[in-house]
Amino acid sequence: MQILRKADLVLIAFFILLAILLAFIFVTMGTRYSAFVAVSVDGIETFVIDIGQNEGESFEIISQNGVNEILVKDRTVRMISANCPDGYCVRMGAISNRFQVITCLPNRVIVEIRGGDAVAVDVVAR
Repeated sequence: MQILRKADLVLIAFFILLAILLAFIFVTMGTRYSAFVAVSVDGIETFVIDIGQNEGESFEIISQNGVNEILVKDRTVRMISANCPDGYCVRMGAISNRFQVITCLPNRVIVEIRGGDAVAVDVVAR
């Protein structure tokens, strides 16, 4: 009894290569479309930053609750300073992919990366 034939090995190799190719496509698509940073204060979107056009710039977010500062660098965004008492938002690190979020709960600031679409629709319900 023969365990694996040549055709079986070719088929297995094909599926392994296909899986590697699909994984590569999904990983690169997550970073390719990360074009905008949306900043919300108290649940209201205050401004949107284009990552590609604002490389190396920092932005100050001033609200009634406090002051935060974000830095756009190497196609990532990080909170570099905040006057909140805990400082968790500063220690969250840089975000670089769609739907990643930095939150500063005491200052009520949310910084998230969104895709290049102006409006992204998940579901339309009637």
